[in-house]
Order: sequence, then structure tokens, then C-alpha cells
Amino acid sequence: MNRIYFDIAATTPIDPRVANYMHNLQIQTYGNPSSIHREGQAARAIIEKSRREMAISLCCIPEEIIFTSSGSESNNMILKGVLNSGDHFITSSYEHPAILKVLPYLEEKGVVFSLIKPDKNGIVQPKSIEKEIRENTKLISIMYVNNELGTINPILDIAHICQEKNILFHSDAVQALGKIPLNVTDIPADFLSMSAHKLYGPKGAGALFIRKGSSLKPLIYGGGQEANLRASTENIAGIGGFGIAVELAAMNLEENSLHITRLETLFISQMDERGIDYNINGTHRIPGVLNITFPNVDGQNLVMQLDMVGIGISFGSACASGTVEASNMLLNMGLTKKEALSTVRISLGKIHNFEDVKTVVKTIHEILIQKREKLITHEG
Repeated sequence: MNRIYFDIAATTPIDPRVANYMHNLQIQTYGNPSSIHREGQAARAIIEKSRREMAISLCCIPEEIIFTSSGSESNNMILKGVLNSGDHFITSSYEHPAILKVLPYLEEKGVVFSLIKPDKNGIVQPKSIEKEIRENTKLISIMYVNNELGTINPILDIAHICQEKNILFHSDAVQALGKIPLNVTDIPADFLSMSAHKLYGPKGAGALFIRKGSSLKPLIYGGGQEANLRASTENIAGIGGFGIAVELAAMNLEENSLHITRLETLFISQMDERGIDYNINGTHRIPGVLNITFPNVDGQNLVMQLDMVGIGISFGSACASGTVEASNMLLNMGLTKKEALSTVRISLGKIHNFEDVKTVVKTIHEILIQKREKLITHEG
């Protein structure tokens, strides 16, 4: 059975070019990057090449990039490395768990925080943030692109507010890198978190942009790697793969975006043609992320039925999967519990084609028809 994977927002399959490059690195570049001999310096060269690629993609200088193991580690580094007892922290209620699940730790540390809810369109409004700012507000963290909705937040406006108030600003840009242009020359963010596996790179490789002049404490102690901010012998293959993935994404950003937009347009038109009852949640989205409510349909059950016939989609975000609880994010946006439980996420990528889209919509339609027929039979 040829499977169709429509869960790109959770993770992407690795690009074969990235995988081949990493395979060669694992065999040929085995030195410790901290060593001064030839093998060590060959490994160091791979890291610095990837750092330059990241810097080019973000329009920053290489020294402002450090590598981590994931977007989650990058997020933790900022919150735990910046905030201290007595500080006030502002974030949104629909951030990634790598932000929200750090809050109890921060509370124990003596940090107070404010949670901003998204509006009915799934956007965090700058005015809502501005109302929560206090004299001791030290850090504001708002995700660039929401992982469940694909909505793009007004990061430029929020960053300018922080700049005017002399408050540090961090954005979880994991869902943005490689999908929309990111330019830290124009956006005065102090920190950005990123991850390789969202743009056809390897899992276990992340990065953090730290604007020159900003400071934070290390999360891991024990060595001088990554400007003394991350003790650990570097993951050469992972970092190298991340660099190639970023380079490929930057080279093909416009082409990929156009292709995915066409796929999304076809997906929606196919649902309309078949008379499927649905609602797409969120506005101002990145191409290819569709948070869809199918009224009176069990979202979890729909995911399982599609999986059995070879189609992979998700019920909410991957980081919160395995639960039948309604998404708090959708509830905060104003959806009822019933509507939230009838919602799935379908995400498309550069690997897909028009036939994939038609097959998925046709299959969803068939499942919904079967459900309706069973309901009619039961009521009869």
C-alpha cells in the first residue's frame, strides 16, 4: 500500500540530498570539532559552513547562530537562561509545549507570567500584549507561526513594541523557517528558535539565533562549545544536514510556496465540488497547513480511519497527540468543545502532487458518506 503522508507540520521526511550528505559525513568526517588535528578541523569546517548557511537565510552574522538538539531545547535555553526571580514574562496560551510546560518551573523560580489568548482568527494581537506589560516585564515570547493552525503572527509589530519598551523578544520560529522569508535585519527580535526536521532536515538538530549583544546563561554546562552556551560534542552529521536543508529551502522558497499554495487551492476546491461540510480555522496562514473542522465528525476517529487506508493526518498538534481532549487553542479561539473534537490538521508539502490531494479528498468524502449512511440506518 502506497501511503500518503499529509502531516508535514508534525515532521517532514528527510530530503534524499540531505540524507546522502549526512551519510557521507558519518563515514568520512568523524573527528571531534574541538580537536586541532586535521580530522577535528574537517568536522569544525562542516559546522561553520552550516552556520554560514543559517546566517544567510536569516540575514544575520554567523556568530549570532548556535546549534542545539531541537527547537524545544532552544526554547528552554531562552526561558531558563534569561528569566530570574522577580521578572515578569509574557507569552501566548497557544505556544508549543516547550514554552508552556516550562511555566511551572519558572513559577517555582519566582517568575510571574501572563498568558495572551489568540483572537477568533488564531492571531495574537499586539494590543493584547501591550496591555499586559509591567515595569518588571523582561521577556516576551510569541511563536512566529502557530503549529496547529499555520497562522502567522504580527511578529514585526510585537518586536517593535518590545524594542520601544526595552523588553527582550523571543519567537519560536520552528514552523516558519524554510516556509516564509525570515529577516532579522528588519525584525528586531533578540532570539529565534529553529529546528531542522520541519524543513526536510534531520531530527535531533536545532538552532538558536541570539542577537549580538544579548546574553543568557547556558542550559547545559561542561564545555566551551557553541560560544560557551552549549556543552556537548557537536552532532556533526545533524548540523551538516541542517545546513544543507536550510540552503535547499532558501533556494526553492518561492517555488515550493507556489506549489504548496496550488495544492491547497486544489484541496479546497475538491472539497467544495464534493459538497463536504467543513470550516478552516485561522486566517493569514502559511501555505499548506489546514486546521479543518468537519461538523459532527469525530476527529480522532477520522484520523484512525484514514490511517487504516494509507493516509496520515493529525488530530491537533503532534506534540499533543494521543489524547481525545479538545484543543485548548481552539477553545480559546471560541470553538465549542464539540467543534474542537471534530477538528483535524492536514498539512501539505513539497513532496506532494495533485493526485495525492484528489485521493485524500475522495477518501475523506467516502468516509463521511459511510458515516452519514450508518447514521440514517441507525435512525431508521
